[in-house]
Amino acid sequence: MAEAMRETRLPVGAPVPAGMPGRAVSGAALRWTAGPDELRLPEVVSPSTRRRDEKEKPFTYVKIGVPGFFLYHPEREPESALLGFKLCGGRGGKYEPLPTKRLPGGAIGIRSEVLGLYLCPRGPRSRLRHTSLRWHNPAAGEFLPTSIELARSKRRAEARAEALAARAAAAEAKLAELQALVEKTQRG
Repeated sequence: MAEAMRETRLPVGAPVPAGMPGRAVSGAALRWTAGPDELRLPEVVSPSTRRRDEKEKPFTYVKIGVPGFFLYHPEREPESALLGFKLCGGRGGKYEPLPTKRLPGGAIGIRSEVLGLYLCPRGPRSRLRHTSLRWHNPAAGEFLPTSIELARSKRRAEARAEALAARAAAAEAKLAELQALVEKTQRG
């Protein structure tokens, strides 16, 4: 697949696994360069974009050889909300549906062959709640943190580090004070 075809803009909140190369673009999207073997983007389907997402985009994807993609219908029940497709026959081929799997804990997901992760609808259903899509790591048996969760975790870790640095500085000051008192006592 040509380099230009591998670079894709994702909407804010679209689930991109932690560690995947990506960067913010104008605060409105994420630019993600997928590996050459797979481009699996969750397309969030809404009533206003349904025809384009279900018919026009897959037609374009087949022409450029996109090996697979996901469609997420947030208005549907979780069991039928996520669909995955794999390109069979290369460019000009045909998309075949990927199987869903019920994971431990009850989540329903579709496996990304390249990532080895499952994309799962998660959380309460609400109108266009595409941020409820999560990546699940079957080897660890847990969902990967979202970028928001990673940012919160980073802020908590930084706050803990600052608190520990303040405690260490206070302890060093107390130690210096006690050493000065010992020296004064020893001198007489």
